[in-house]
Amino acid sequence: MAGMISKLRLRVQRQTLLTVLPVLLLLVVIAFAAGAPAHTRGTDAEALTMIDRAQHLLERIGPDAAAEAFAGHDSAFIDRDLYPMLLDDKGVMIAHGWTATLNGSDLRDLRDVDGKPFIREALAGVARDGRSDVTYQWIDPLTGQVARKTMHARRLVLNGKPYMLAVGVYR
Repeated sequence: MAGMISKLRLRVQRQTLLTVLPVLLLLVVIAFAAGAPAHTRGTDAEALTMIDRAQHLLERIGPDAAAEAFAGHDSAFIDRDLYPMLLDDKGVMIAHGWTATLNGSDLRDLRDVDGKPFIREALAGVARDGRSDVTYQWIDPLTGQVARKTMHARRLVLNGKPYMLAVGVYR
């Protein structure tokens, strides 16, 4: 009888732990995201360094290998909320470091939550000046909330074809 009570007590404790643990984990994640400490944020300098690294890699491997090089959240090109994007000069996503499902999509007319055509604006700046910094409103992947973001973009020519390489910084 004592053995059955002990087993039942262990089972109840395990059930309680399996119920409480996910809730506690969720609360920790929510608390972390709500605070979003500064060290969880990429800086403008880090974004520009990532663009340099991505450019050097793409000049070596070419645009066709960009999607694989940027893919996955364990990629060397994912750093907190920083990730690279490579678009052709028409606005088609070649490689997106955070959301690979966007690869192949025409994003030229993509607008932020305020209706700003930020991709079109960045493409125009890159074509005109070789670089562009565009600020817009976007969903922050760390908090799930709309936040101000600045896309740092530059023109890149690979195999004789123009591209826009960009990394964004949440504010």
